[in-house]
Amino acid sequence: MHRIVLSLLTVLLLLSACASRQSPLATNARDLRSLAGVWEEEWPGQQEKDRYRIEIVDERARITPLTRQEKQRVRDVYFQHKRLTFYLELDGSPVYYDLVLADEGVLAGRVKGGKENYDEPVRWYRVE
Repeated sequence: MHRIVLSLLTVLLLLSACASRQSPLATNARDLRSLAGVWEEEWPGQQEKDRYRIEIVDERARITPLTRQEKQRVRDVYFQHKRLTFYLELDGSPVYYDLVLADEGVLAGRVKGGKENYDEPVRWYRVE
């Protein structure tokens, strides 16, 4: 009987320890706040770099193009588990972004779709 009680206490202690720790993939407020600012996009082989402002409004990321505003519109922005995903309407054609917060001030990932049928690596760097 004593062994059963000890085993149950051990299991309960392990479960409470696991429940109190946040998953390393969970979205936390610090990661969300670290998105706020002006970001510059870098594509391989491209000289021109677009800029975007990311704002945090009601605990959600909002992206506003700062360059070529007449040709770009951002929609369906989600940030969860250090991953930022959204659609950028580029000249009316949807381009899907899947970026990961790789380091402080660096988003890295892939861009897919659009009229050019992109499937390219891309990086964003916070510049302000």
